Amino acid sequence: MTFQVIFIIYISCELFELFYVQKGETVSSYILNLSRLYERGIVYFLCMHPSFYAAIFAAIYFNNFSFLIMLLIILKASDIILKLILLDKIAKAEPLGIFAQMLERDIPLNFPLKAAVTLFYAVIFYINFAA
Repeated sequence: MTFQVIFIIYISCELFELFYVQKGETVSSYILNLSRLYERGIVYFLCMHPSFYAAIFAAIYFNNFSFLIMLLIILKASDIILKLILLDKIAKAEPLGIFAQMLERDIPLNFPLKAAVTLFYAVIFYINFAA
């Protein structure tokens, strides 16, 4: 496979996450969508983050373990772990700490903000492997 094919697969995975996993106009509706995915099971929830696995695959396939790809993998893993911790606290009805303030304010999540994060990840991926 060439870089272009793997990049298109990665972008497709990112877009899937953008339009399916990151649904929600506010932080609380986003968390509600995540909790619906989490209720189906942890394996299902983890499968809903294919760009994480695509980044790992690309690093192994191209044998490229540079700083940027490791940064990308660590950022994506941290994102998934943070979501799991938050959803676990919600499921167990434990205090949410700083997350409670975000949910109380019901901060809006507009599409350009979510698209910028997707673009940021795609640019890191491209810069790492295109060079």
